[in-house]
Amino acid sequence: MRLLIRYFKKHGESEVTEQVIVEGNTLDIGRGTNQSILLPDQRVALSHAKITVSNGEIKAVSLSGKYILHNDKMVTRAKINIGDTIDISGHVISVLAGDKECDFIFQVKINSLIQESIKERFQTRLQDLNLRKRRWSWLFFIVVIIFCLLLPLSGLFNPALMESLRQNPVPDDSHWMAGDLIKAHKFIGDDCSACHVDAFTPAGNEQCQTCHSQVKSHSNDVNETLFKHDFNQCTDCHKDHNPEETLAQYSQEMCVSCHEDNIAHGNDKEKYRSVNDFDNHPNFKISMMSPTLVENKVIDWETNRHSLSDLKVSEESNLNFSHQLHLDPEGIKSVEGKEILECATCHQAEKGGMKMKPITMENNCQSCHLLAFDAQDPERVVPHGSPKEVVLMMREYYAFRYIYQYLNKDNEQNIKKAGELFSVREARRPGRSEGLLKKLEESDNVATLFAIEKLTKQTVRSDALVWAETRANSAAINLFERQACDVCHQVTKNVEEEVPWHVKPVALTENWLPLSQFTHNKHESMTCNDCHNAEDSELSSDILIPDIDNCQQCHGGEESTNLIPNTCIDCHGFHEAKDQLFDGSLKNKSKTLMNDLRENNEK
Repeated sequence: MRLLIRYFKKHGESEVTEQVIVEGNTLDIGRGTNQSILLPDQRVALSHAKITVSNGEIKAVSLSGKYILHNDKMVTRAKINIGDTIDISGHVISVLAGDKECDFIFQVKINSLIQESIKERFQTRLQDLNLRKRRWSWLFFIVVIIFCLLLPLSGLFNPALMESLRQNPVPDDSHWMAGDLIKAHKFIGDDCSACHVDAFTPAGNEQCQTCHSQVKSHSNDVNETLFKHDFNQCTDCHKDHNPEETLAQYSQEMCVSCHEDNIAHGNDKEKYRSVNDFDNHPNFKISMMSPTLVENKVIDWETNRHSLSDLKVSEESNLNFSHQLHLDPEGIKSVEGKEILECATCHQAEKGGMKMKPITMENNCQSCHLLAFDAQDPERVVPHGSPKEVVLMMREYYAFRYIYQYLNKDNEQNIKKAGELFSVREARRPGRSEGLLKKLEESDNVATLFAIEKLTKQTVRSDALVWAETRANSAAINLFERQACDVCHQVTKNVEEEVPWHVKPVALTENWLPLSQFTHNKHESMTCNDCHNAEDSELSSDILIPDIDNCQQCHGGEESTNLIPNTCIDCHGFHEAKDQLFDGSLKNKSKTLMNDLRENNEK
């Protein structure tokens, strides 16, 4: 929501116009310097009124027991329409329709009448008290030097004194300290040299890019041209010390009021474990897919929760895969030769970095693991599907090859082209042998001719089926048992079935931590192996999700000083109580807490 505030002020005989754009749906009115509409008049309260815009509806509410004039009517709250006016101590605010640049325009006409201030009416000057300025100036100067400079400096030589000064309402080193670091940089602690290479010199772009080298340019060419000389350092926009307060409520008081005790749900004895800060947060629980077996066959998949503290937990995806093999620094064999793989070769984050894109054969594996089955036709591959589909495709393929050779026997050019891909024994053409035709023509026995042609066709069809079945079966054995399927999959064989091979279905867990909010985008300064020890993982059953000890190397609780302070909602977000998550009593308790917070905010 873009709101335009247009001020009209008297400046001598002329009128001055000033415009301010406010991003948001609330305008605070008063004489305080933090107000959206500033009315510099002693008769106006510091926070006098508030205008809110919601769904195209404008409302005005007075604060602190004050009144406003809405269309010359004294009210405490009113619904405002386009063209209405609000009068506060002679200062008139008119509401106009917006234009292309804003949604609404609030035109403010400041009352130009000069009010005689109380200060001017009852003014007592220093000379009226018979006090000399120079003497008092020197006295105050010495007091300032002692209390604001010498006293804090003495604390540098006596840490106990400095700590006492910080805890009492007296001057301390806060006068020259830069202030608290921004939340994400608190793990730096007191190591100022990490960013400030030269003393009393702001951090430069080189120091910022030591960690943030992957951050792309976030200003377009127009901005770079206009502000090239004014905004060429990271610190021109990004303030590391004394950051502004955020509008989000990071206090974990409300979360801890429920979660400091174990919470049970349904048949679970301990659905949510006790926690009151990230420093003593229990180890993470992951959600992992596991197969449901009936007579040693996978009929379904279910998601189960496991604690990372359980060292026996392993993934049952039915996939044979080694990260260590694929991340060999010397590279692995591929169709085009040696190829060096990285984590990002297969693992790509979705937009926003919250989840990773699913791993599929077509997108991630097929470039190296071609499902070719015939050395004479290396470009022909079988589908990545069920064994029945694979065997059927190969039978059809070899049957076609036999027929293709047979139909093109008299076409030398086509035979040559086909021969580059296929090698099939010469087939007999039914009823078309020259010697046979000559003898049959001599006998002139038409019935015998048709009978022999029919028998010959059946023989060729039988030969084609036998040849195609033999070649397809040989290729299937090589494919399922030697070079392709059994490399990554768990393959079983039952010789009593028409298609004897069975491949156990594979299911990869996509969301390991569904009850948390994690984004890789905010961890671009880290390497994948800092959290996921994939380079040493030889088995696909290894769990590569980092445990809480890994996270606590950089992240701490709400009051952490040398670690990144975190509250509950940094990772979990805030949730409203729902029946499927909490029982009735906790739902009512959460509602009570929410109502208390609303009442405190209104006060």
